[in-house]
Amino acid sequence: MISIIVAIDKNNAIGQKNKLLWHLAEDLAFFKKTTMGCSVLMGRKTFESIGKPLPGRKNIIVSRRRFTPPPFATQKKDGSPTGTSVEVINDLVEFLENIKKNGEDIFVIGGASIYNASIKYADTLFITHIDATANEADSFFPKIENNIWEKVEDSLPIFDQENQIYFNFSKYIRKKSR
Repeated sequence: MISIIVAIDKNNAIGQKNKLLWHLAEDLAFFKKTTMGCSVLMGRKTFESIGKPLPGRKNIIVSRRRFTPPPFATQKKDGSPTGTSVEVINDLVEFLENIKKNGEDIFVIGGASIYNASIKYADTLFITHIDATANEADSFFPKIENNIWEKVEDSLPIFDQENQIYFNFSKYIRKKSR
């Protein structure tokens, strides 16, 4: 199953200059809890903005050019595995088609071009809806089409004291074609 996880503002904005628009501690905790132990797929720029592999997950990086991620620890001090690995792929469409065919589970975590290419393969969307507008945003998530996606879960609004904004978590599933 291919899932997408993202935080968007009222205009579907997701970032500015390769950085998140807001630091929402509860959203970051939700992201970690939801993706822990899973494979996460991201573009090279997203990986570079994070600065290291996400721990406890298989990190798959899409890059059209030759890219070698920096070395990282695959074992804890006691010798046990960290559950973290990194793989680099060059052909996103071929990779997603193989994931669909093999029935594997993966989370797509950005950036904008990866979301745009992946949404037609996705089965589930985990969307954090931020009740604000980022005027300086330069990257956006595709429009969530009501004829394609059905909202099946919606949390109550949550207030983030640090940013003085409300947000909520929603889950969408792809509607079955008739």
